[in-house]
Amino acid sequence: MGAAVSDFERGRGGTGDAAEPPASTSPGERLAELALLVSRRFSGVAPILPHGTEILHLIRSGLGPHYVVWARHREAFLWYCGPDHGAQLGVTAEQAAETIGRMLGLPPA
Repeated sequence: MGAAVSDFERGRGGTGDAAEPPASTSPGERLAELALLVSRRFSGVAPILPHGTEILHLIRSGLGPHYVVWARHREAFLWYCGPDHGAQLGVTAEQAAETIGRMLGLPPA
């Protein structure tokens, strides 16, 4: 008999392919992941996630702030406040970061 295969090695579908790392589950974890991506990819913006909140603040020098939330009911990142309030940014941090960069015209880091 061969060696036992762990659930991680087996993958989600039992195909034998390695599974992707589990996605973060809490709004705070998802927003922290997004903040890290935005800070690595773009300059001219300071993504700040105040301790104990579930609202990501995107601060730009000389320009008004923008806010992002993770909406559990839609399983997506959304703009919070402003004219685009409730507009979806993406279902993954990757999608949301790209949308934020494009919509705010942020230069690459």
